[in-house]
Amino acid sequence: MTKRSEHEWLADIISWGERLQRHVDGIDRTTFLGSEIIQDAVCKCIEALGEAAGKLDDLAPELDRALPGLNLKLARKMRDRISHGYYRIDWDIIWDTAVTSVPETVEAARSLMRKYDSDDGAGRRASGPPV
Repeated sequence: MTKRSEHEWLADIISWGERLQRHVDGIDRTTFLGSEIIQDAVCKCIEALGEAAGKLDDLAPELDRALPGLNLKLARKMRDRISHGYYRIDWDIIWDTAVTSVPETVEAARSLMRKYDSDDGAGRRASGPPV
């Protein structure tokens, strides 16, 4: 199995976060709460983003402490909650996560990605992930 880099996990966070934003763009809480299709799409994006966040946190735990707003641990917890506690999902919390927490995490990931991209081109600094 090929080991993925911090850069690749960050790219996944950004990609799934942007995908989520497309699902909720132009809708309000009421529309979200009334649409199982949108709820399912948002949950899938949160799960994928949370999985990538967890993997990134495993590889570089210092990033979560060094970059406010990245929220790797919280994203992982939300993913676990949706995956393992699917029978008691609070859709209001999912909505708040989609419109508040995920955009914050994506913006922090973009900021970090810019640091990676300005490095040696290999996706990481010689001394470890950029912080």
